[in-house]
Amino acid sequence: MPNPDRLASRSLPAVLRDALALAVKQWRGLLVVAAAALVPALLAREVIGLFALNGSATIVDGAFTPAPAAAAGGAGLVALAFGWVVALVASIAVASGGLRGIPVDPRAALLLALRRLPALVPALLLLAIAAVGLQIVTLLAVAFFDIALPQDVATAAVFGLFVLSLVVLASRLLAVPAIVLGDGAAAWLPHTHALAAGRLLNTGGALATGVVVTPALVGMGAAALIEAYPSLALLVAAVAAVIVPALQACALVTVYLQRRPADSSGTQADLDRVDLLLATLSPVAVAPVAAEPTGEPAAASVPAGRSTGPRHGAAARAGQADTLARQLAFLRTAAVAASRAVSRLARPWTGRAALAAALASLLLPALLGLGFAAADPWDGPHVSRHGVSWSGEVLATAWPAGRHPVVVTDYGPHWCLDDACREVRSRSSEPLMLGAPMPATAITADGDVLSAGIRGRENRAVKTNGDDAVQMQRCTAPWASATARPKPGTCEDGITHWHSGGREGQSQLAVAAGPDGSVVVATARPLVVKAGARPRTQLAVTRCNTVHCNRRTLDVLGIVEVELSGWLPDGMVTAPAYAPLLQLTLDGADRPTVLLRDPAGRRAWLATCPTAACDAPRITEIGAPERATDQAVLLPGDVPRLVAGGDAITFHAPVAVAANGPGLYVLGTESDLAAPVPLAPAEYGSGRLVLWHCPPGSAERARRTALPVLTGELFHVALVTSGDGRMLVTYSDSGRRYAVLVTGPANPGKGPYCAGFGG
Repeated sequence: MPNPDRLASRSLPAVLRDALALAVKQWRGLLVVAAAALVPALLAREVIGLFALNGSATIVDGAFTPAPAAAAGGAGLVALAFGWVVALVASIAVASGGLRGIPVDPRAALLLALRRLPALVPALLLLAIAAVGLQIVTLLAVAFFDIALPQDVATAAVFGLFVLSLVVLASRLLAVPAIVLGDGAAAWLPHTHALAAGRLLNTGGALATGVVVTPALVGMGAAALIEAYPSLALLVAAVAAVIVPALQACALVTVYLQRRPADSSGTQADLDRVDLLLATLSPVAVAPVAAEPTGEPAAASVPAGRSTGPRHGAAARAGQADTLARQLAFLRTAAVAASRAVSRLARPWTGRAALAAALASLLLPALLGLGFAAADPWDGPHVSRHGVSWSGEVLATAWPAGRHPVVVTDYGPHWCLDDACREVRSRSSEPLMLGAPMPATAITADGDVLSAGIRGRENRAVKTNGDDAVQMQRCTAPWASATARPKPGTCEDGITHWHSGGREGQSQLAVAAGPDGSVVVATARPLVVKAGARPRTQLAVTRCNTVHCNRRTLDVLGIVEVELSGWLPDGMVTAPAYAPLLQLTLDGADRPTVLLRDPAGRRAWLATCPTAACDAPRITEIGAPERATDQAVLLPGDVPRLVAGGDAITFHAPVAVAANGPGLYVLGTESDLAAPVPLAPAEYGSGRLVLWHCPPGSAERARRTALPVLTGELFHVALVTSGDGRMLVTYSDSGRRYAVLVTGPANPGKGPYCAGFGG
């Protein structure tokens, strides 16, 4: 490292190299003072954030979301700013001692920082106001130059004005070491102006790079590491927190103490005054500690000639004296132990113990966050997320009682072998992959999967006579009994002729499993349209004995006036991407209920049967969401209706709705993420996945579970509930497919989010 007397003629890169070399040489003292000042600030912000969340956070893979550091708000920023100011001032003292060859006790540097705060805070506030003024000037310049100059010239002019203003403003930062080192502190603004005079570009450029740009780069690197390794967020934030003030202090000290050339005149730092201050901060000898007492009472001296024998009442008084003596001895021992502890703190913080304590303290914010998450004092929801291998659009989900979730995509069924779907057994399915316009599937109470799909009107496997060929499939769950047919984990296919009507790819199918092992298929079949008549569609239910449909019965439910979707010129279909147009359910008495949604939205028809044989079916037109592609749930009542979200909820992505648990569950996204906070796990993404639970009986008791932040566009959304509070969410984000297991009670929601569901 060059001597300060040689710094006068050094270039800007050389000054920055000297500042970096100073930081490397004095890293031990800088680490101690920065950790001692900033670790308590980070801990305070973490505690403030935990109480600010107040039971509204979710524990995702062992960590809180939203992050407590981001939820701390203004109080957390104040705590962090205070710690940064103390760390910066103490680091300036340590770096100055290293540059002048005078060792500085980190403890003395911290005490100096506390003494300098009253004079330093106003200066920093004025500099902050000047920085805001710089932003305003830049915005005004942008507006003016965009009007008066060509685009390229305007951009160059604005950039040049910004850099020049930043250099001038950065040169005023010399006020900080002037106040800290007691050099010109009585009039720090004229003093800093005089120091920078004649070398403004060199001084301002070095300070702008070392105090503004370099810490910004450190923050960007920390943000990238936090985004890549969220579990290390608090540790990375603590390391970045101690690096930033150390680099800033070394840049300030290196520039402040540099000398002018011998042949030039101008104001420069008073090194004698600086050295005098640094000498008072150097380590001093510690006064010897008093000898530790033995704990026994001292023997009383007895005057000569006086008898030492027992007198009247001497035994009782002796017992009381012994008790009092033991109490006094205990108090003396405790006082000496306390004084020894204080004396240890009063010693210079320059040894290995101080360095080891500083390094260990960097783990405290992370340990605090992990400890709170493990203890879970608010008894909130717990979430575990991991990647899964299945692909394709999710067509159906179920959670059989006593089993694990079952997910069916348009590639086939996937049976989860645990609640979180970390292990999955999958099968491919031709009806699901090749069925048109949208395949039909259903999951039985035992976890078996039924599928059906229209395979076109020209099929070699079966003679269609101009109608459609329909392929059906039954797949048995892998946990089924060994006597099940087909065998556990395997599938059985059948194909049959089907009178679907309409244009090819226009009919819709839905499937369900009968209690006797039959396959029940609902059909929405377009009828021939007469001239001048409106399009009509016939609803019917067909019962097949097996997937081969050797025996079948047909029950026509009725006719509705609606035009179904057909093939598009590019080969795609207008069938909804997230919700089927036709749905079929069977109740406990084997009575079918068929729901048909208008492809144009807003309308739907509900067909019900009073008996399993559908002796007197009834069709009712009901309300439906505006878009037929929205997932929706049928709410029973005097006037049944389909809803896709509460009236008070604005969903920014397709919503998945499930009603097979206690109440109604709605999965959507919230676009309002927490604003980025310095040295905190930032929430970068397109929104947050949120699970809403609307308990039965009240629209005001919404429950909310915050899920991980989305980094891209949301696709392939689905959820399923077990009926006992466990939920599985699956979705695709930025090309990756995830499964999310949610357990534990949800947090109370704010606002009538369930009002649209009628409670």
